[in-house]
Amino acid sequence: MVALLLSFPRPVYEFDVYVYNGSPLPEAERAFQSLKQFTEGAPIVAALNQFNTPPSIRIVFVGPECERGLGLAGVPFMKANRAHGGVSMIEFVGGEPGLNSPELERCVADLQSSIAIPVQYSVHIPDPPGHPFHHFPLLASRNKDLLAVYGTVYKDGVLPVYIVLPQFKDNTEALIRVLQMLAETNPELFPDVPRKKAWLCTKQFAFREEVEIDSQIEAALSEVEQLVEAKKAEKLLAAKEFDFIRKILIATEDLEVDKQDRLSTNVKRTLEYLGFTVRDIDEAIQNAIRKEDFWVSDGPFLAITEVTATRRKNPKNKEYNDLLGRMTTVLKRHDLVPEVTNPTGLLVLNYDIETHPFRRPRAYTGDAEEIALAAKEYGIGLLSTVDLHRIAVAVKNGAISKEAARSILQQAGRIEFPATPASAEEETQRAR
Repeated sequence: MVALLLSFPRPVYEFDVYVYNGSPLPEAERAFQSLKQFTEGAPIVAALNQFNTPPSIRIVFVGPECERGLGLAGVPFMKANRAHGGVSMIEFVGGEPGLNSPELERCVADLQSSIAIPVQYSVHIPDPPGHPFHHFPLLASRNKDLLAVYGTVYKDGVLPVYIVLPQFKDNTEALIRVLQMLAETNPELFPDVPRKKAWLCTKQFAFREEVEIDSQIEAALSEVEQLVEAKKAEKLLAAKEFDFIRKILIATEDLEVDKQDRLSTNVKRTLEYLGFTVRDIDEAIQNAIRKEDFWVSDGPFLAITEVTATRRKNPKNKEYNDLLGRMTTVLKRHDLVPEVTNPTGLLVLNYDIETHPFRRPRAYTGDAEEIALAAKEYGIGLLSTVDLHRIAVAVKNGAISKEAARSILQQAGRIEFPATPASAEEETQRAR
C-alpha cells in the first residue's frame, strides 16, 4: 500500500511505501499548507522519524519545502541545501557492490534524462544512522554534491528503505517507474501486482487437476460464506433476544430515553426471564408517588422493588431510605397487597455506569456499609445490576437453574453472585 504525496486517509504506519513531494503542485497547494501545522512532535512526524515500524520504504522528491527539514519526508537525519547556481551537469555515481540495490541504480540511471534541469537542491547526511542501515550515492554534480541517495537494510534480501531523488519533469512517471522496479525486487510489498510472465500461471495454461482443485476450493469457499452469513444472522437474533440482560448494565431512567431502553423495563424483563412474576405497582396505586416500582413475587415471596440508576461511584443513602418509605406506603394498602407472610423489599441499583461493570465497587461500601447491615436486618435485598447480570447469564448458560437464581435473589442484605466476591485480580482478568 502506498501513501502518495500529500494524502493521509489512514494512519501513516498502515502504509508500506510513503511518498513525499517537497515541491507540491499548484492544485495541491491548499492541502500542502495544511501540512505546515506538523512539527517535530506531531504524530505523523513522530511515526516517520523511526524505521522499526512501517512505512518500510520512503521515497522523497526534494523541493523547496525540504529546506525546512526532512522530518515530514521520513528521513529526519538528512539535510537539503540549495545547489550552487542551479546544477545542469549530472553524473551517475552508484554504490559499491555488496548491500546496494543494482536494480534501483539501473532504474535511476535510466531516468536521468528525465530530471528537471537545473537541479535546485543537493542533499547530505551529517549524522547518518548506523547499523543496520547502509547508505549509497546515486547522482552527483561535478562538484561532488549529492543530488540523489538511497539507503538499504538486509531483510531476507536487500530492501531500499529510503530513496531521495531530485525533481523530475514528470514526478508521477518517475514514481511509477521506481514502484515497478520495487514490485519486481520486493514483491512482498506489492502482493497484487502481477509478476513478469504471470500469464504462465493463468487458467489458460492450467492443468486439468489444477482447474478441478480450483473449482473445489470455490465451492468450499461458497459453502463457508453461506454458513458465515447464516451464523451472523443467527448471532443477531440471539443478541436481540437476550439484549435486555446486557442493557441493565448501562441503562438509566432518563425520560429522554425510549421506555424500552430504560433500566426499569430491562430489569423487569430480566426478573421475568428468571421466573419471577413482576407487576408494576403504579398501575395499581394511582395516588402513590410515581416511580418505576414493582411487586416481584415467587410463590409466598413478595418484594416491593425499586429500580434506580446513577453515574456516581456508589448509590446514595437516599435510595435505600426512599425504598423504606415506599414499602410503608404500599403495605398500608391491605386491599391491594396480596396475602403473604412476610413482604420484603428489593433495591436494584445500576451505579458507576461509565465504568467497566467488573471494575465497579460493591454497593454501599465504606461509610455506607451501615446501609448494607440495616438492609439485612430489615430483610431488604440490595442488588447491583452487575450481579443480576451475572445471575441471568449463569442461568442462560445452564450453570444454575432458574429456581436457584430466584432463591439467591430472595436473600436479604447485599446480594452477590458468586456468593464469595472474586478477588480484584480475578475481576481484572474477567474484565479483559
